[in-house]
This record gives sequence, structure tokens and C-alpha cells, in this order.
Amino acid sequence: KALVLLADRRQSWDYLPVGEQWQPNPSRRVSKAEPGESCDAMCHRLSMRCEQREIEFINTCEALRQEFPCEAGCGHQVGQEIPAYVHDRGRDTGQQCLVTDDALPTCAAKCPATTRLCVC
Repeated sequence: KALVLLADRRQSWDYLPVGEQWQPNPSRRVSKAEPGESCDAMCHRLSMRCEQREIEFINTCEALRQEFPCEAGCGHQVGQEIPAYVHDRGRDTGQQCLVTDDALPTCAAKCPATTRLCVC
């Protein structure tokens, strides 16, 4: 028999050697983009670069609530433009903060109905 252990590189510090762990960059800057803007564009405005791997650390309701009101709560959706706040009140997810665990967020993704939370 073999023991198989699946470990999240962001949270498995007790199981993985240091070289296999992902830790947030201590000099990162977390900020909200303009509505409909990608994280690539937002970071470029700050003369910085979006780091896709860092997005995973802010893909939480807690991180979103630090920047957005999340009046309709926090929900799970699938999309590469998440984490984001749905500023379009006409959407069924209007005024919700959205996180995902089914898709890998990208720096280039954007949606006209949302405002992204980004990390540069």
C-alpha cells in the first residue's frame, strides 16, 4: 500500500519542505482595480507587475472584505477574473464578493461587471 498526501503549497507548511512551500511575498501590494480592469493593467498603472501565484493568497472572503462592502455577502463562482466584487447590481450576484476554488485566477482576466482584487 502507498500513502498519498495531497498538500496545498500555500497552507501545508507542516508537511512540505521549505523549497516546496508557497508563501506570500512580504513586499506585495494588494489593491482593487478599476471596474472592468485586469490586474495586469492595474499593476502596470502602479509601475508594478501582477504575480499570478500571489492571487491565490487573496482569493478569500476576508481579503475581499478589506477592500469592498460585500453587501450581498461572499459567494463561490467559477472564473479567472476572481477574486472580485460584482459592482453591477443588475447581475444575480450583484454586490457580492466572489471567490473561486474551481478555476485558477489569471492576471489578464477581466469582466465588465466586476471589480477585481489584485496583488502586485
